[in-house]
Amino acid sequence: MNSRRIYAFFLRHMYPLKRDFDLLSDMVYWPIIDMFLWGVTSQWLVDSSGVANLVAALLTALVLWNVIWRSQAEVSRNLMDEIWNNNLVNLFSTPLKLREWLAGVLILSIVKTSLTLGLLIPVVVLLYSVNLIQLGLWLPVFMLLSTMTGWWVGFIAAGIVLRHGPKVQTVVWTLPGFLLPFSAIYYPVDRLPEWMIPIAKVLPTTYVFESMRSLLNTGAVPVDQILISAGLNLIYLGLCIWFFVRSFEYSRNLGLGRFD
Repeated sequence: MNSRRIYAFFLRHMYPLKRDFDLLSDMVYWPIIDMFLWGVTSQWLVDSSGVANLVAALLTALVLWNVIWRSQAEVSRNLMDEIWNNNLVNLFSTPLKLREWLAGVLILSIVKTSLTLGLLIPVVVLLYSVNLIQLGLWLPVFMLLSTMTGWWVGFIAAGIVLRHGPKVQTVVWTLPGFLLPFSAIYYPVDRLPEWMIPIAKVLPTTYVFESMRSLLNTGAVPVDQILISAGLNLIYLGLCIWFFVRSFEYSRNLGLGRFD
């Protein structure tokens, strides 16, 4: 056993921590997110053992979160796939226009998210006897709003990668995680620490999950919350598409070949 060789090996894997955001997110970011999310959720579950439709609320929240995740992944991961395959230059050296790529990505997102839901909903029904159809016509409304959220999150992540390169690609996975503790996905927003509530109120996801729980528990949906969610989603989606287009132009001026 040579202590110098062991130390050299140790340093070999410690130095990348200074610049590898993937490693840092695995070591710091996700553990903190998980600890907070499931800590608050566990406390709420203990206090809510007698709440009606608790299982339905949790499973529906999980389904809607998958809609958000899948929607953003189809935007940001699509771009990353082109970068990983060294195909970004080839793609945009064709007559393909950026707005055509955007339209194609959004259509792919809708189709693939629908396929995922086509698997998730029967599984929830068969395994847990929870019929999401009980949400009625509000279910597609919740899914549409969740999809819009996924889109603007995906455009932010993709824009950041275009500006700073693959070295920040971990933002594709960590940025959606930022929404997790603030969106009151598995617990009411009033369970959050006071300093987090103002942040929660500017996220459209918060109103979707709160409305979903209200529908399951009372049979009524606060329409004003749905309208707030839709308005915030439209504003954020417009701003994030603008940011993505600006980032693409910035990157193209520098040369898309730098991603190869």
